[in-house]
Amino acid sequence: MNKPLGELSQFLVRIVDAALARCGMFFSREPQALRDWKRRGSPLPPPPAVKQQVLLSLAKRHSLRLFVETGTSFGDMVRAMTHHFDRIWTIELGDRLYAEAQEKFRDVTHVHLIHGDSGRALGHLLPQLDAPALFWLDAHYSGGPLRGATSARGEKDTPILEELDHILGAAETRHVVVIDDARLLGTDPSYPTLDAVAEFVLSRSPQRRMIVDCDCIQILPS
Repeated sequence: MNKPLGELSQFLVRIVDAALARCGMFFSREPQALRDWKRRGSPLPPPPAVKQQVLLSLAKRHSLRLFVETGTSFGDMVRAMTHHFDRIWTIELGDRLYAEAQEKFRDVTHVHLIHGDSGRALGHLLPQLDAPALFWLDAHYSGGPLRGATSARGEKDTPILEELDHILGAAETRHVVVIDDARLLGTDPSYPTLDAVAEFVLSRSPQRRMIVDCDCIQILPS
């Protein structure tokens, strides 16, 4: 579906540059990583602490107690979210990364690991959710080793549209979605463009708002 640029612009709130200046607003006390980042001119991407606080801020604002992550990787985001949600699900395709996550979270009873392609696995998980959730979409093929491991390659290098198809098609309309690495949309050929994502969201759930902030795309209920 090809929408006129003007219509997409009304739907998509583009605040990429201004958002970088606001990323610090999530902190009552700025951690050292954030201060260092600002001193460097706030380059993309922001440090993980910023994105973690973006998620926690959204969870508080929308009263969300369930957290769903695609792309477990080394479990850093799950570890940061552990004490802030009642239940957490994280999906990992890679055999080694999944096994490592099992070991890391074996004693954390409210963290549930799913082994598989998130473009498919979300379709099985969503009907099991009994409340609105915060979705953190970070599943992608990295193309090379990182911290001693290589991410697995699924049917698509970046299954963003497949993931959104499941979430936006769910009966629950209060889910909040955050897509990581907004800077790569339209610059990395394995990612859809920002306008393609906006068109897809508009076609599936036109009442939602879409915001680009802190290198993340937020898809919010009306």
